Amino acid sequence: MAVPHFSVSVVARGSGRSAVLSAAYRHCVKMEFEREARTIDYTRKQGLLHEEFVIPEDAPDWLRSMIADRSVAAASEAFWNAVEGFEKRSDAQLAKDVTMALPIELSADQNIALVREFVASHITAKGMVADWVYHDAPGNPHVHLMTTLRPLTDDGFGAKKVAVLGADGKSLRNDSGKIVYELWAGGVGDFNAFRDGWFVCQNRHLALAGLDIRVDGRSYEKQGIALEPTIHLGVGANAIKQKSAEASEPITLERIELQEERRAENARRIEDRPAVVIDMIAREKSVFDERDVAKILHRYVDDAGLFQSLMARVLQSPDVVRLEREHVDFASGARVPAKLTTRDLIRTEAEMASRAVFLAGRSSHRVENAILQETFARYSRLSKEQKTAIAHVAGSHRIAAVVGRAGAGKTTMMKAAREAWEAAGYRVVGGALAGKAAEGLETEAGIVSRTLSSWELRWNDGRSQLDDKTVFVLDEAGMVSSRQLALFVEAVTKAGAKLVLVGDPDQLQPIEAGAAFRAIADRIGYAELETIYRQREQWMRDASLDLARGNVAAALSAYDAADLVQTGWTRQDAIEGLIDNWNYDFDPTKTTLILAHRRRDVRELNELARAKLVERGIVGEGSVFRTEDGARRFAAGDQIVFLKNEGSLGVKNGMLAKVVEAAPGRIVAEIGEGDSRRQVTVEQRFYSNVDHGYATTIHKSQGATVDRVKVLASNTLDRHLTYVAMTRHREAAELYVGMEEFTNRRGGVLVDHGEAPYEHKPGNRDSYFVTLTYGDGQERTIWGVDLARAIDEADAHVGDRIGLRHEGSESVRLPDGTMAKRNTWKIVPVKELAMERLKERLSRDASKETTLDYEGASSYRAALRFAEARGMHLMNVARTISRDRLAWTVRQKQKLVDLAARLKAVGAALGLARGSDKQSVPTIVKEARPMVAGITTFAKSLEQSVEDKLSNDPALKQQWKDVSTRFQMVYAQPEAAFAAINVDAMIKDQARATATIAKISAEPETFGTLKGKTGMFASRADKQERDTALVNAPALARNLERYLRGRAEAERKHETEERAARIKVSVDIPALSPNAKQTLERIRDAIDRNDLPAGLEYALADKMVKAELEGFAKAVTERFGERTFLGVSAKEAGGEAFKTVTRGMTDPQKAEVQTAWNSMRAVQQLAAHERVVVGIKQAEALRQTQAKGLSLK
Repeated sequence: MAVPHFSVSVVARGSGRSAVLSAAYRHCVKMEFEREARTIDYTRKQGLLHEEFVIPEDAPDWLRSMIADRSVAAASEAFWNAVEGFEKRSDAQLAKDVTMALPIELSADQNIALVREFVASHITAKGMVADWVYHDAPGNPHVHLMTTLRPLTDDGFGAKKVAVLGADGKSLRNDSGKIVYELWAGGVGDFNAFRDGWFVCQNRHLALAGLDIRVDGRSYEKQGIALEPTIHLGVGANAIKQKSAEASEPITLERIELQEERRAENARRIEDRPAVVIDMIAREKSVFDERDVAKILHRYVDDAGLFQSLMARVLQSPDVVRLEREHVDFASGARVPAKLTTRDLIRTEAEMASRAVFLAGRSSHRVENAILQETFARYSRLSKEQKTAIAHVAGSHRIAAVVGRAGAGKTTMMKAAREAWEAAGYRVVGGALAGKAAEGLETEAGIVSRTLSSWELRWNDGRSQLDDKTVFVLDEAGMVSSRQLALFVEAVTKAGAKLVLVGDPDQLQPIEAGAAFRAIADRIGYAELETIYRQREQWMRDASLDLARGNVAAALSAYDAADLVQTGWTRQDAIEGLIDNWNYDFDPTKTTLILAHRRRDVRELNELARAKLVERGIVGEGSVFRTEDGARRFAAGDQIVFLKNEGSLGVKNGMLAKVVEAAPGRIVAEIGEGDSRRQVTVEQRFYSNVDHGYATTIHKSQGATVDRVKVLASNTLDRHLTYVAMTRHREAAELYVGMEEFTNRRGGVLVDHGEAPYEHKPGNRDSYFVTLTYGDGQERTIWGVDLARAIDEADAHVGDRIGLRHEGSESVRLPDGTMAKRNTWKIVPVKELAMERLKERLSRDASKETTLDYEGASSYRAALRFAEARGMHLMNVARTISRDRLAWTVRQKQKLVDLAARLKAVGAALGLARGSDKQSVPTIVKEARPMVAGITTFAKSLEQSVEDKLSNDPALKQQWKDVSTRFQMVYAQPEAAFAAINVDAMIKDQARATATIAKISAEPETFGTLKGKTGMFASRADKQERDTALVNAPALARNLERYLRGRAEAERKHETEERAARIKVSVDIPALSPNAKQTLERIRDAIDRNDLPAGLEYALADKMVKAELEGFAKAVTERFGERTFLGVSAKEAGGEAFKTVTRGMTDPQKAEVQTAWNSMRAVQQLAAHERVVVGIKQAEALRQTQAKGLSLK
């Protein structure tokens, strides 16, 4: 779980600290402390994964010379010794020391990219040196960062305090005329920006990784969450905690005690008020499910019983409303969990919809037909669609909506509508979520506009109030959340104004909860601009319309057929191809844009694109300009992008511009087109939110139009992002794909194949294997008997680049006569496999839901009545949902019973079952805490885990596809027939399933109207369609029966595997007695000396210790496997073996495994040696027996 830990301290001599000592500890090396003429050695410290020493781009020559040709640690040693030498005071402050927790959800490479971006944006960009290290402690990855407190000068270091400059560039003076100074390294305000910048950067990288996680650095109190903040426990604290658990004399640590107290307090607060958990979820989602609740609750509760109890309490909270029952999805056959929401969200969204409907029924702000005709005469090139849309928004209703597809002429339509409103005597103002969109509305449509946040601020201050002569145009309405749009609907209603919503609900989705524009447009009606004008070729317009309608596969196929989908093997190949083609196509008279979703890709693409232009002499090397994201070089001719709204400059976030003049810390840029073209001067000290603009993120491109676009594909895209990216162009758009990213490790270079014991383990049955290697050098082996046939059919050879497609499974008879399922495979071209996956990923629907999507549900209506009455009819609501909650509670009770039974079975298997109840002498025994406690609580329930596996089972997916196809061949309204058949009930009730299948085969019309027609008035085509439906009805019954049977088999298989896995991880690794610990420590020393026989002899001397170690080894084997700790990758706690073993564990669980790692490795090495010795003895005995037999002959 991502942890919002961020602490800052100062390394000061007055507190006994040293910058060199701190650096040596962090880099885990030996350093010479020149000031005290002594050596500091931390080489035995472990956990260092990565280190960097970064200097500003304009660093002085003496610093560059100092670190040249030195390692990172050596550069750190030299620099901090220089700092120590410069500071003379005995209480001098030497450096700022920052510790930041890294999200464990990100890989090591992703975390390194995160820290690099933060360092470049917030440290080196401000002229500071950054010395940082990445410590990958199990369950606690973190960064130590040291920065300077003085500015760098040409001959050393500058003053710690600098004069404060005014807007005129001169030093500020106080009332007494003295110059005002501030700390160069920053004060309290700078610290807050520094800390907030870390959380913003961290959240961006979590989003880029496709993770639905957000880290909020604000206190719980400021977030309005009634929970105590948890205490961050570092590596040392976790180690003390573990030693305390194992020691006979407990070790107390105030920090650990406080952490446990707060966890218990938070669990108590959740128990007292379950709505706390709901508050946290509802900030991001209007509609959620049980998994979202479990994910939040799992952060605070470890105990299985308490977890289930609180889960039940949370879901039974009066604030929670079930909108939809759990059901089977017709399109995929997957089980969809029950949909939940809160009463507050229902009230907010219902009031918004109610006000919108109210406005739609009121007449005002009508534009007379004569004025409209005059407007149309001035804009003779308006299409029929555009004229219809203008007439719609100029009608008498106080609210109107326009759904305009990308490139369909929304801006032109709004410009003409604005002139019509003004001619009728109305004041027209506009707003948008993003500053760039607001700027576009103002410059292109002539509507005075601001961001929505700016409007809210002005209204709160009593300025720019709306009135009954105002028309408010809200552009890009599809990106606005429910809560914010509800506020604007309310403001317009109260002011008597008119609201016009313009947008596309299929483009970028709101970041916060809800999809309000879609909900309102569905209720009040809308005019639609569907004819695409932006693209110049008809097939591109058709593809854009396909993208708008969600038919992404068809659009990508069209671009692929036109040779506009370019593929490379790796992501880097795709980037190089994109840049080479961009460079070849570059034309200064054309507008171009490179788009990517991930910011790290955008940064790399910008650097490579500019390097090509510098190489060709189109732009110069340029002058240094310190931006918020680090130092950049700008020259005349550079394309730049502004990243923050600034009224004094007249620039908006996302606005593109051309540099016409550049000097150190200053650029002059040209913005706008045609008559609106103008120049702005940007001074580094006043505005630094600027970057190269050859490439930009897809989010910043919404609303932009350029001649040519090149898009870098990534698996983080969905259909909304793809729609925006592939509709920004007039002339051409090209998509660049790194195929390896989309083959899901099923496409690569064939390096080996053949028969071998399964998983190459002696004693296993022979199977066929295929080993593929990937661009990053890693290899993967896939096993399957059918692979032999697939390889042979494809005539694939070692060195070929192939794709492996899993086709499903088939029933085969084994040699012993039993039937089994066997996976079937097909070798396909790797591009074909990548394109299939590309279309699947880019077609994902990330549309946000609102509670209004479920207003037909009875529980929604009951909750809405409750909300309207503000709690006066609680019993009515309780009656509506009591039956479902009772059933849910019963299920939770059964889960606890099942859990207890499984744990009891585990205890019996380990010999921990209770003995007889015979009377014995009472003995007080303190039960030792396990060295590694078994895991008994999980983020997902057993049922949810099994359901996830069923949803991703390729064989079931194919079977359901067959069922869905048959439904469409038999019924005129397949989804209605599907609902009537009720597959949910068939899955739960075998008898009902049998009866339903028989009725589908014999009387299919029972469940809905069949396709086609009969009778004398039916056409031949209708009759043929009916005959086809009747022929396919029995096939539908067979397919459905096959699916249900396959699903039941797969469910049993997955449940058995999941239960076995959970029972396995529930095994405790017992704590060792002092004697056993001492013995194991001597064995470890013997292993290090390569003298294990001596250690083994010592271990076998004490039978009690030997028996204890055997029990310990048995528990380790049952929990982790017999050979897990024997490989080279298991030598250190932190390698690949450790990551595999601890995958999915919480931070405390990983810390336990890390502490016990060496003991578990040693006992497995001891057991392996014993097996070898026994094997040698058996072989020798067999040899002697055979020798005797030969001599007798």
